[in-house]
Amino acid sequence: MYTKSQPPAGLPICVTVTLALGVLRMARHQAIVKKLPAVETLGSTTVICSDKTGTLTQNEMTARSVYTLAFPSISFGLTGVGYDVSGVGVGTRKKNGGFLFRSASTERLEDDESDGRRVQRVTESSMEFKAISALFATASICNNASINNNHNNNNNNKHNNANNDNGEKSTMAMGQPTEIALLVGSAKASVPDPRPIYHRLQEIPFSSNRKRMEVRARPVGGAHTCAAFALAARRLPPSGDSNYPISPDGSLYFVKGMPESILGECRTHTAADGSAVPLTEVGKARALSQTRRMAACGLRVLA
Repeated sequence: MYTKSQPPAGLPICVTVTLALGVLRMARHQAIVKKLPAVETLGSTTVICSDKTGTLTQNEMTARSVYTLAFPSISFGLTGVGYDVSGVGVGTRKKNGGFLFRSASTERLEDDESDGRRVQRVTESSMEFKAISALFATASICNNASINNNHNNNNNNKHNNANNDNGEKSTMAMGQPTEIALLVGSAKASVPDPRPIYHRLQEIPFSSNRKRMEVRARPVGGAHTCAAFALAARRLPPSGDSNYPISPDGSLYFVKGMPESILGECRTHTAADGSAVPLTEVGKARALSQTRRMAACGLRVLA
């Protein structure tokens, strides 16, 4: 004898109504479900693995903190988020714009406010600007990204921070997010992009073995953009057995990459006046300590 049990006739209706109620409950939290069985699956989920870039984030990076051994007891920061550079500069209050500030008081610094706190802005007349300009100029020359301000450009580039509804300027960014962030940081620090007046002679791209990128370039007109570069080009070899400068044609190597890799090759660092002074073991340890502090705050650190 063969028997077969029949499911309750009202079971499918109960399941459908239950899942529909779950969809309505999720809709109140701005979550729309296309298929009802997905509600049951989501309800039993304990771990969600997601691609962060472009999903949880916007695939954009922002330069936030700056450190230089020329002023070892001072930390610098950059305000603003995103790639919009149309609002940067002294005296602006644009939401996405930003500027360079420092955490301690000194002379020739302009007071300003950002995010409700009082900060001191670093301007072109500040005593720290020579060292800062050398840092950001190096980051710009050793860089393959580009940013441009356009009017009403409807390009579908994924790094387009356009506000075209009111005919305002928009920022078009192309390249790696890290390199774009360095260019935006340079604009916030009032350091013009020096690449138009430099001729690139050689590029050694970043590799996992060397952990740094190098660019050899020389100024087209013969004059460097900042005092640190001009002094470096005229510096004599360390051996002292030659009366000719290290770079007869004025070309220099500009390097950026992992701090440990670059500090291991450095013998000097830029001083407050743009000159090169010996890099001691104490200086290396201090710089590495700052890199660890920044990394502990979730920042990607470059030297």
